[in-house]
Amino acid sequence: MERGVKECCGLNFKSVSMGELFFNKTMLFAYLLLAIGVIGWLQLYGLRFAHEFVNTANLVDAAGTKEAVGMAEALKEQIFHMHHIEEVPRTEPWGIFVAQYTYLLYGGSALIFLVALAELIGLEISHKASAAMMTLGISLALGGMASIASDWGNPINIYHMILNPQPQSGMWMMLPLYSVYIPFTFIEIYFLMTNKRELAKKLALPLVIIGLGIDVAEFYIQGILFQLNTPRHVWVDFPVLWVYFLISGALSGIAFAAIYATLALKEKSWYDELQTTLRQAGIVVAAIVAVYTMISGMNVGESPFTTMYWGSLIVGAILPIVLWLLKMDFLAALSAAIGTFGMRELFTYVGNAEPMSNRFGFGIESTSTYIADVEKVIYDAPHTMEVLVIIGCLGLGIAIFKLLDTLLDVSNQPH
Repeated sequence: MERGVKECCGLNFKSVSMGELFFNKTMLFAYLLLAIGVIGWLQLYGLRFAHEFVNTANLVDAAGTKEAVGMAEALKEQIFHMHHIEEVPRTEPWGIFVAQYTYLLYGGSALIFLVALAELIGLEISHKASAAMMTLGISLALGGMASIASDWGNPINIYHMILNPQPQSGMWMMLPLYSVYIPFTFIEIYFLMTNKRELAKKLALPLVIIGLGIDVAEFYIQGILFQLNTPRHVWVDFPVLWVYFLISGALSGIAFAAIYATLALKEKSWYDELQTTLRQAGIVVAAIVAVYTMISGMNVGESPFTTMYWGSLIVGAILPIVLWLLKMDFLAALSAAIGTFGMRELFTYVGNAEPMSNRFGFGIESTSTYIADVEKVIYDAPHTMEVLVIIGCLGLGIAIFKLLDTLLDVSNQPH
């Protein structure tokens, strides 16, 4: 065993000081992003919880009258000196938090899927980089989950979801899904790194096959989650939505992997082989994403989304193909990472552009005030606090990965 390394439960842990663990350059950068996010979270939850007892929707649900709306607005203005309290308009409940959630979670999950697939087919480079890439994938996924946690409203609702199973609901299905998915991914990482090689070899194939099945189930359930929103024609009519999530997530995952490889793995003897593999995969996946996006029926026409549509398509898929063909790997990955976030934002906001006035017909959505409002709403730009929160979520993903890498040295774990 190497000096400065301690074995525990079949894993080698590096002996590092608290300073090396928590105050290296990468962690300091992550802290900066987290500090930015904390500013947004404080604003967000201050609005959400301090004002919930005079929430307009709750009052309308209780009383169902226009007078209730007026009373709520008067209370808000009198007590908090604010006319509008809810940070997310009722007409557009899913915004940049969901865009970030799908960006980091799908990108991280698709990267895990690609690593498992490479392991299954016996791709040589996967034996050298799989532990690092799978750890990067789960770290990004956890960062994405922090983003959706910011959009829950009242987290107590999750407690009620646990007590009241609703398997017909895509939202409820995420609870058992991630209760299995997250621990299982860490089990996969464990067997990629463990010293118990004989046991790892025996379990390798079943673990990979089960892991691939869980990954596919995850994307399938995510597709259901969006397609149950019947008034949103983009989400409902998008062809084989879960496959689009998997393929576009794979493009994000490849971009994340290539950026990480450039920044942290350049000294490895197998770096060129890794970048070549990522480049080839990136070109193929980016081409599929470009075609899929253009034939999907996502009709933006002359709208606030026109620039977002063409910008994300060019920056996220077309430009990376050109740059990868020119072997400008880092620039290609950076372009793909930026552009695929634009794709997620586009998909979320174009879906929300369709008013919900015909959805349920009760509560807040049954009032003439609501219907009058939705007829005007096409696009609400993200609030500053929401932008700060998604920056913090990215910082969380980076911090999780760096802590695991410092302790377990996942960047140097060929198997």
